[in-house]
Amino acid sequence: MGTAMGQPSGNIILVSHCGQKFRLAGEKAALWQKGRYGFADADGAEEYRALKELAGMGLAVQAGIGKQGRYRALTGCVICPAGRLFPYMGLSRKQRTAMRWLSKAGLCLTMAELVYLTDRGIKPVPGLLGKDNRQALVETIYTKETVFDNLLENEMGKAAACGETVEAVEGLLKAKRIILL
Repeated sequence: MGTAMGQPSGNIILVSHCGQKFRLAGEKAALWQKGRYGFADADGAEEYRALKELAGMGLAVQAGIGKQGRYRALTGCVICPAGRLFPYMGLSRKQRTAMRWLSKAGLCLTMAELVYLTDRGIKPVPGLLGKDNRQALVETIYTKETVFDNLLENEMGKAAACGETVEAVEGLLKAKRIILL
């Protein structure tokens, strides 16, 4: 998580996250780079220790096994469009739909909210997109059944569309169309 500030110089990377700047070198820099555009495994005790340190700084999230673990990791991130010139070119239909939600919703959607929209078959139509329609989108997602603390996040982890939505977001991350903060 976080965003690189400029190009790495040598094996040193400057990373910004939530208004803080971090200088990463060695194992931490290599591991952060390895997980920058996808999920990466820590190989061995040294990388695992570096991963724990990165997680402590808020620059990494430890994921469990499989799609469920990746879903849980993504719920701890803010998913932001990367601002590309042709953001939809070369994407699958599911990736394009997710990208449209993420870039045009008028607010930052969480992973659980994105799964909810996908699971319910809610399309990114003009009446739910943009700053002027934020309230309509929020009211579409949050009903009296879903508004309680962490209920949406927990329920969407079990939703039928969870796996396909995780795959779409992973594809967007690998294609460098989104960044995770």
